[in-house]
Amino acid sequence: MNIPMTEDDLTYIQANYVSLPELVADRAESVEEARALVQARKLPAAPYVLPDGTEMFPRDWFVLADESGGVDRVRSEFERRFRAAADRAGEPASEETVAGEWKAYLGGLYAVCLRQVTPENIFVKEHLVQRLTELLASPRPEDVNWRMRLRTDVDALDRLERPFAPCDRLRLGGPVTRDRLITDVRARYPECFARGGGGASVVAPA
Repeated sequence: MNIPMTEDDLTYIQANYVSLPELVADRAESVEEARALVQARKLPAAPYVLPDGTEMFPRDWFVLADESGGVDRVRSEFERRFRAAADRAGEPASEETVAGEWKAYLGGLYAVCLRQVTPENIFVKEHLVQRLTELLASPRPEDVNWRMRLRTDVDALDRLERPFAPCDRLRLGGPVTRDRLITDVRARYPECFARGGGGASVVAPA
């Protein structure tokens, strides 16, 4: 699906992502070898393709492969770390969930929304989205515990997520999670985010 890009889109993407030649400039892999890893579904697709056809990647694109000891171990390491993050949160991941997240990782869209694309951050992002959706379905702004939970989870999601490019709203079919669960929530419940209004922020669930 070709989504038109404005100057604002191009400025944002070029400031936050790099082309494949830039990505492999200090590595042993060639551009052709790196592109073959995408085609073989061993590493994620480019999250953005510019109008001139240039593929743009996050700077940490190779990190999981390097941490895993090679591209052939990326899937097993991704699954191991994702399951470990889920276990630490007390929400063991099913085979179906793990397979679905691996597929989403390969699609490249997590590099659109996450500042650092790791199995742990992927789990935490989805965990926070679910918790915030549940909190907002039954709002209780008069309840100090509800306000604290809302502020904690919104702030945690804010730390994980990128700003997004304007064109992302088009290709994703509407408001992105930053719009729905961070910007809009802070505007709707400002008292939760005012000093002393929601309690101190704490770290995101591990």
